[in-house]
Amino acid sequence: MLGAVAILLATLAPACSKADDACWRALDTAIAHRAAAVEPAFLQYTVRRSVSERGGLPLVTQQQVTYRTADGAARVVDSLYGNAVRYTYQLEPGSPLVGPSGEQRDGWIDSGGEAIATVHAHAGKACDDLGNETIDGRATDHLRITPHRAGAPGIRDVWVGSDGEIRRAVVAQVLDGSALAGVRGGILVDCTIEVRDVAGHAVVATVRFEDRSLQLDGSYAFGDYAFFEAAPSGTFPP
Repeated sequence: MLGAVAILLATLAPACSKADDACWRALDTAIAHRAAAVEPAFLQYTVRRSVSERGGLPLVTQQQVTYRTADGAARVVDSLYGNAVRYTYQLEPGSPLVGPSGEQRDGWIDSGGEAIATVHAHAGKACDDLGNETIDGRATDHLRITPHRAGAPGIRDVWVGSDGEIRRAVVAQVLDGSALAGVRGGILVDCTIEVRDVAGHAVVATVRFEDRSLQLDGSYAFGDYAFFEAAPSGTFPP
């Protein structure tokens, strides 16, 4: 399956000089906008996982997740593993939130527009604005990131709405084939991440990937979101 897609935007940290290129500044601004947003202390949600190989019937499983935003810890009940309860910092396919979360927000909040630094030292060697595109009836700017090294994991594309919200992203991520018969790990796939608004929070709606050479495709559908300021009963210790 996929390792932590987690929208890699969440792991970017400011570099040491401010953005002076329009495309990089647009990406900086979108990440800073998400960092400044009010985030819940805990989220609960479900993830429906569907993976198929070589045109066969899909393997469909479901996770029930309680996520703690302060440190990214999660309580997961996964039907793939007999619904046993486990605690992890390595979610599949990744965080339900878009952009910096928890302590990762610190480098972006209250820095002011002039102090927000470039992210291209982390994200890639070039950023190009491909112009306006419409997603679900909303106008967005399509930003394309050229990686430092071809074939390396990382952000490839980000669509930013006129309201500053990230609406879609494409992230190149290594596929972990350990859970898939006949598929070895180390395969890079492009994961398309769709974002939606739920109760004022920007959260992941779906993650999709495909590898035509292996005739492999999969999707993760996030739903049943609920938000809490204290740990729901029976999930995390007080």
